[in-house]
Amino acid sequence: MKNLLMVKKMHCDVDKSLDYNPKSVQLYVSIHEYFEAGYSYRAISKILHCSRNTVAKYLEGDYDSLCRRNFRSGMVQFYDYIIKELSAGVCRKDIYHSLISKGYTGKQTAAYDYMNKIIKRFHMDVAMYKSSSSEAIQKKKKLQKYDHISRSGVFRFLWMNSEITNEHKSYLLDNYPQIRILTSCIREFREIFERKSIPYLYLFIEKYKNSSLKEISRFASGLERDLPAVENAVASPLSNGFVEGTNSKLKMIKRTMYGRFGKDLLAAKLICSSAMNG
Repeated sequence: MKNLLMVKKMHCDVDKSLDYNPKSVQLYVSIHEYFEAGYSYRAISKILHCSRNTVAKYLEGDYDSLCRRNFRSGMVQFYDYIIKELSAGVCRKDIYHSLISKGYTGKQTAAYDYMNKIIKRFHMDVAMYKSSSSEAIQKKKKLQKYDHISRSGVFRFLWMNSEITNEHKSYLLDNYPQIRILTSCIREFREIFERKSIPYLYLFIEKYKNSSLKEISRFASGLERDLPAVENAVASPLSNGFVEGTNSKLKMIKRTMYGRFGKDLLAAKLICSSAMNG
């Protein structure tokens, strides 16, 4: 009879061990407590929201086999390799790609979960995000032999007038003739607003609307299409920047509240925000 089954004893320290799954332990204990209290399989399954087969399995099965963490997966064959790579500080992403080349066919999530369990089990301090594979290290060492400038450094040089070395400047201007055109275009466009000169604006448009660089050509053509507005921006000291900034703030409030509140509350919040900003 099922009611005569003996309750299996548990070790007093199993909850403190990383080798046991806390959820499985909790389910095991709960099922046995309800069973000892006289509840039927059906009643226990309803209370704990599990199937009667699960109740029977946890009542009849062995505690260690049911509650011990399962480290077995398609990666068990790579266990020694993973331990060695993690101990060397290689990140999980690089280990995963190495495993694919070694024949691993499982999912990335399963591989990461398996490595996370090993990391937690052995208290490893590994690189979780930064690539540190031997190939990446060798590439970094090769790059260190060169004197290079970043792409953001080039943009800062062009637009923000940040300083770069003469060697870098010579190299850029000699090897990328487009940078010469960009440098002249930016300098002349700024000069228009510094001098507040409408003739300079006309000369700029005529010069660059047929430029060999399509981006600059489109920019100059756009200025010509919106010439009255651009003329006002050049000649007038007034600006609608404040108005546009206020509109952006109001639109942000509208987008964060849309669909959550009614129109009356949204209107009140916009009016309150505009009054506080004003």
